Amino acid sequence: MQPLPRLAVIVLNWNGREQLADLLPGLLACDHPDYFVLVVDNASQDGSVEWISREYPGLEVLRMAENLRFSGGNNAGARRAIERGARQLLILNNDTRVDPHCLRRLAETFEADERIGIVGPRICYDHEPCRIWYGGGVLWRALGFTMHRALRASVDAGRDPTGPTAWVSGCALAVRRETWEQLGGLDDGFYIYCEDVDFCLRAREAGWRIHYEPRALVLHKVSASVGGGSSAFKSYHKARSGVQLFVRHTGGPLRASALLGRLLHDLAAASLLTGRGQRSAARAVGRAWWDLLRGARRYEVGDRLPS
Repeated sequence: MQPLPRLAVIVLNWNGREQLADLLPGLLACDHPDYFVLVVDNASQDGSVEWISREYPGLEVLRMAENLRFSGGNNAGARRAIERGARQLLILNNDTRVDPHCLRRLAETFEADERIGIVGPRICYDHEPCRIWYGGGVLWRALGFTMHRALRASVDAGRDPTGPTAWVSGCALAVRRETWEQLGGLDDGFYIYCEDVDFCLRAREAGWRIHYEPRALVLHKVSASVGGGSSAFKSYHKARSGVQLFVRHTGGPLRASALLGRLLHDLAAASLLTGRGQRSAARAVGRAWWDLLRGARRYEVGDRLPS
């Protein structure tokens, strides 16, 4: 049996010292025979870099002078990982924990089919490991809609079988080096959100297969880095990036249909947030559409990431 190719785990960090303390011990104990971990620090101010240097002196930290957000930080990390000889990359959120077999099972999936360019693991809630957060990605272009398959389903329900999927969550996205280089990495034109879906759609257009592998397991502390599940920051940028995604990947009548679907979806989301008393998050959805219509680059909630 051929040895598995070298794999790099790229962990993007921004003021996540406490998250790293949960992630790194298990990540560094995985059973993949040839892998390394690279932390990309997006100009943290919480002592993350100093903590890593003290607790894990052999771990490489790529320190950014400014916050390059999701795409920019991971692109920088991928460049460095490829310089170090990585043939496969795993983009991994810092607010996660991994099963000790996860990396090996992702790598074996690539080795089983050379046409697979991207693999996504099963992602469960950290506080409820038997319940699925991501069990594959679903996309309806005509409705302008993306969603996680098997969201909140039990791991025993059989709703997330292994096989092709529309897209893989950027929370834990494994990719071949050849695929990454062909696509030129993630598009930093997305301020935050939808970079992962865009990347997968571009990969499929280039002829690569997108695969979901539930035997590889990641646990996720959902929305720990963006102010919570219904923050104004998250609501604004999910709405804005969703429109940007379907403008890029649809055309003609399909685009009109997708944008109408996006609008109805966001109106429903804003109504739900209002009903829950989360008025700032609801207003952020409306502001996202207003900014898009008037051509503004971004709303003030997005100029500074929440602390």
